[in-house]
Order: sequence, then structure tokens, then C-alpha cells
Amino acid sequence: MIVILLSGFLLGVAGSWLMMRYGEQLGIMDIPNGRSSHTEAIPKGAGFGILAALLLSSLILKIPWFVWLPSAVISLASFWGADKHILPVSIRLLVHFGCALFFLVFFLASKQAGMGTYVIWLPAVVFIAGTANFFNFMDGIDGIAGVTGFLAFLLMAFYARTSGLDPAYASLSLVMAFSCLGFLCFNVPKARVFLGDVGSILLGFLFACLVIVLSENVMDFLVMAGFLAPFYMDELFTMVVRIRHKDSLIKPHRKHIYQVLANEAGMNHFKISLGYGLMQLAIGVSAISIQPKGMVFLLGTYMFYGLIFGVFSFFVRRKFCANEN
Repeated sequence: MIVILLSGFLLGVAGSWLMMRYGEQLGIMDIPNGRSSHTEAIPKGAGFGILAALLLSSLILKIPWFVWLPSAVISLASFWGADKHILPVSIRLLVHFGCALFFLVFFLASKQAGMGTYVIWLPAVVFIAGTANFFNFMDGIDGIAGVTGFLAFLLMAFYARTSGLDPAYASLSLVMAFSCLGFLCFNVPKARVFLGDVGSILLGFLFACLVIVLSENVMDFLVMAGFLAPFYMDELFTMVVRIRHKDSLIKPHRKHIYQVLANEAGMNHFKISLGYGLMQLAIGVSAISIQPKGMVFLLGTYMFYGLIFGVFSFFVRRKFCANEN
């Protein structure tokens, strides 16, 4: 197991180093624009190292093909459609929902699920595709995607192990956490390379798929989904603000709280990322601890943290975004 974890870490390092070294020659650069939170061109595509870690560990751990195959497809398609070329949002979303549906159909078939189980396909597909996009939207400052990915998969591995869930998926989660750690070596305290959509879409998609695969009941699902709570909260609160201002939800922007803190408030990127990571860890540990008390207590815990984040975001926007008041 130690060898697999080390391989995941080293592949995360290798993917980051290779893109940092050759990204410019390959024409894979993130050029700053009006919605960027950085001011200089940075190579992207470090997510290839994380993809390699997923494929290698899936082979060793005998992970079913319906998990790693659509994950690889959506990662490579995201590289081609967003990192290397810019394809229309509609085409990219079609790929995202298609990969999510592919995974879900074959996963349910592997479980020999009855027809009644298929009523969950629509919310499940939306959850998977939505999480993939949320993770991508939240990957906008140094460290935030790597820190969040590391903690999300680490918490998932811990929960799976302590709850007696499938050990192969628990090990895969741990490998993914270590691959994110390898990437972070080149992304903090100041980014020398970015994940790119090849990495951020992959991490969000795989996280959502593993939540579904590992969940034996609704409580498992709610606990593990909460491991990505700060990303969900920031994205959902921002969507409310954008709807209130009649903004297009598919139009690029930089109105997330983490972006306001980095740009309008001028905070250090890594400090913001650590802050999000600490909140993520607090929510994750709280969810795991409160799980035995039942769903009412768990949902109450999420509402409590959501209220804190909502109040915080309100005052941040009020202070730094005068045009949103």
C-alpha cells in the first residue's frame, strides 16, 4: 500500500513538473484575463499527473472499469475542450452529463439494481456533473483545488475505512489525496503550474462517483458529500447572488467569495485556501462525529455551517462589492 501511495504522490509531482517545464512549448498556458486572479501566464495541465495516478492505482486495486473509464474520458475531453482549445459550453456539458450517465448506468447494472432504483438516475447524474463543474469553478486561486482535493479524498478514505466500506475504494481515495499533495508542491505558496480542467473536472467527477459507489445508505451519502461542503456552499451562494442580479449562470465571472477575498480584498491566495481547508476539515470531522446521532442532527450541523458561511459571505460582499448591494 505504501508503494501505491508513494506512486500517487510521485505521479502528482511528475505531472506538475513536466507541465511546468514544457507547458509553454506545448502551448498549454493560462493567460490572464479580466476574470483571472493571477497576473502572469502560468502553465496548466498538471492534472495529467493525477489522471495517471488514478489509472495506475485503478489497475493495481482492480477498480471496476465503469469508474476509471468515464473519469479518464471526461478528464481528456476537458483538456481538449478547455485547456488546449475552447469548445462551446454546451458541448462540454454534454460530455459531462454523458460520462455521468455512463458511470451510473453501469454501476447500477453491476449491483443488479431493480428498476425502482433507476428513479435516482436524474438527481445522481446532476450531482456528478454538478460536482465536476463546481470543483472546476472553484479552482481559481493558488492552492485551493489541491488543498480541497487532498482533504476531500483523505476524509473519504478515513470514513470508508472506519465504516467498513469497500477497502479498494478507500485505498483509491487515499492515492488521489496523495497525488493532490504532489501537485501542491508546485502550486503553493505561489503557483508555478495549474491543474487545468484536465485535473479539476477529474477530481470533482471522481469524488462524486466515489460518494455514490461507497454509499450503502442515505447517511453515508450525506456524510461523504459534506467533505466538499465549502465548495458547494460558495458556489450555491454565488449562484443566488448571480440570479438576483440576472447574470447568466454559464457566463464566466469572478464573484465567488474566494475570488472576492483574493481580488477585491487583496488577501494572500494560500491563506484563503488554508481557510477553506480548515472549514472543510471542521465540517468533515463534525459530519463523521455526528453521523451516529441520525439525519436530523447531521442536517442541522450542515445548516449551522451554512449559516456561518452565508453570514460571512454577506458581509464580505457588502464590504468589498459595493455594486452588489
